[in-house]
Amino acid sequence: MTSATTHRLALAIAVTSLLSCGGGGAGGGVGGQGGTTGAAGTTGAAGTSAAAGTTGAAGTTGAAGTSAGAGTTGGAGTSAAAGTTGAAGTTGAAGTGAGAGRGGSTGESGSGGRGGGGAGASGSSGGGSCPATATVAAGETTQSIMVGGMTRTFLRHVPPAYTGKTPVPVVIDFHPLGGTGSSWKGSTGWGALADKQGFIMIWPDGVGNSWNAGRCCRTAFEQKIDDVAFTKAIVATLAKEACIDPKRVYATGCSNGGGMAFKLACDAADVIAAVAPVDFDCVTSAAASDRTCGTTCKPARPISEIQFRGTSDDLVPYEGGLRDGGTTTFPGAQQTFMSFGTINMCTGSPQPLPNHTACQAFPMCGAEVDTILCTVQNGTHCGNYQSFGIVNIAWEVLQAKALP
Repeated sequence: MTSATTHRLALAIAVTSLLSCGGGGAGGGVGGQGGTTGAAGTTGAAGTSAAAGTTGAAGTTGAAGTSAGAGTTGGAGTSAAAGTTGAAGTTGAAGTGAGAGRGGSTGESGSGGRGGGGAGASGSSGGGSCPATATVAAGETTQSIMVGGMTRTFLRHVPPAYTGKTPVPVVIDFHPLGGTGSSWKGSTGWGALADKQGFIMIWPDGVGNSWNAGRCCRTAFEQKIDDVAFTKAIVATLAKEACIDPKRVYATGCSNGGGMAFKLACDAADVIAAVAPVDFDCVTSAAASDRTCGTTCKPARPISEIQFRGTSDDLVPYEGGLRDGGTTTFPGAQQTFMSFGTINMCTGSPQPLPNHTACQAFPMCGAEVDTILCTVQNGTHCGNYQSFGIVNIAWEVLQAKALP
């Protein structure tokens, strides 16, 4: 995707007595999946005003063709408008209805265009191979790993279509304060979308049902639990035991879990490709009174983030303020949005997304990342997943992003 029309997700994380809430979201639009031989899908639904890639030139010699010719190393995405890496490999041509993205040597699949109405299929990774140790099969299981001398657990959901022969993306969804991975997984719709789009879902368990997101929350914060290390250990474990695309690992979560997604954007941009926090602020600064991300949020690179916030949230107020028993000052949705605009070196005034007018995005950010805030009018804390379509909108943005 180009920086001409950026996305951004609302951040969040639950405070004190937060429990899981919200209904399941519907799956994203269907798009053709790039095969291992690089053949482009034939029908992906393009966004009504999806933006074309910045240069329109596919690979080194590719030209836009009518038959979506495959690149040598990866399948092009469906006819949804391609993102910034949406073009096929070194000789790939763009699909018939897709705006050509930038040519890439790895053949990343095209995705739904910025603000498009439907997400394209996630496609296959260009030229990726699966490790011999990848023995994971489709299904759901709870897994344990040792991190920092502690046994940590997470729920792993592998979609039915997974074969172990083609690398797939991963989405890690962090539960709110007081929850668990298993109690949270049915609250959002991420599992159903993973089955439809073919990516692996992870629902981790926090120490004391909490996450150390910076200056919050509860047990994990008080015990200085390194949840960034836990997340990186999950990804490393998956890279050995499953066939994943290590450049397409994404983080999301609500309330305290949304704060954890922000924490990863700040401290793990070398592992996490993009984040979609819900109903929480960036609270990485150690100062309890700090109303910004603080000077501690220094990602290794600009990183795409789309945050979702409800205006009637009484736990993490949209306008910000003191909460969590008077222990945490929240910056507020707009302040966090502006902070990440600075972090991502964005310029220009935020503009509404064409097909998601409740979402505003900076028109241009460093490294062509997206910085987006979606405001849910009268939205409550972690209660807007189904009504607003949070999962589908988030995936439209996330699926197009990959580590450099």
